[in-house]
Amino acid sequence: MAGWKELLLDILKLTEETKRLNETVGRLERHVLEVDKRIVRLETLVEVAKIQHRLPDE
Repeated sequence: MAGWKELLLDILKLTEETKRLNETVGRLERHVLEVDKRIVRLETLVEVAKIQHRLPDE
């Protein structure tokens, strides 16, 4: 059975890993939001092009 020192060290390691993972998730979230904004802009451009050129829906 692990002693209290080993348990404390494991908790500290897990805490640091959790912080690192939270930062990574934050970066990924910002990237996904940026991609989402770009997709919305592209969809808007396609809709405008359809109206301007009177393209069929298909």
